[in-house]
Amino acid sequence: MAILFQLLRGRIPQSPDPQLPTGAQQDGRGGIKKNMPDAGVWTKLINYLLFQAGWFVCVLGAAAGHPWAAAVAGFILVLVHLALVRNRGQEGLLLLLSLLLGICVDAFHIHTGVLSFPIGSIHPALPPLWILALWLQFAMTLHYSLGWLAGRYILGAFLGGVSGALAYWAGVRFGAALFTADLFRCLLQIGLSWAVVMVLLIRAANWTADQDVLPIYRIFTKISKQKGISRD
Repeated sequence: MAILFQLLRGRIPQSPDPQLPTGAQQDGRGGIKKNMPDAGVWTKLINYLLFQAGWFVCVLGAAAGHPWAAAVAGFILVLVHLALVRNRGQEGLLLLLSLLLGICVDAFHIHTGVLSFPIGSIHPALPPLWILALWLQFAMTLHYSLGWLAGRYILGAFLGGVSGALAYWAGVRFGAALFTADLFRCLLQIGLSWAVVMVLLIRAANWTADQDVLPIYRIFTKISKQKGISRD
């Protein structure tokens, strides 16, 4: 999926505003996203390669009959990403939102008779862990290698619809999933859903970039201190 995004990015003229501060991006409405990560070329490249590696590991692992190993490997790559990024609180919040969205979207496809995951499913009505790892891995790119989509909702919807349908079709061709309706209906429904998904994820990436989220250990430390004060 990200391959198509990156190929088309090279054909879209970029016009950075020299007056914007380092790390700032426009949000598509003239506003400035001051807290978007200032990712350099190597950061974006590593981020992109992590996602591509994760996609093939999860899909090919599931197709080979090792869905649990694929899921574990996928989650490890997510942890590697979180270990490398600076704003772990913001990134973790974005990943959580993507995970919840992924559960809902793929469960919808299963419920409507478009998609099934015969390999590694915990429950027939729910997507397996390996594809949930893919949702997390895709969210990893939104602040970094796909950060150029910030505020570009129409473009994101178009690219998401096309590449989303192609990604699921590729997964089916590899044998990791099954289309349970005619091909046109499956691709149309998945494509439309991913057009909406991309708009929501781009918006979520913009929103989480503006959140001053505390790392989880600091949250617990703050709670414990507050309890100690209240006892006194």
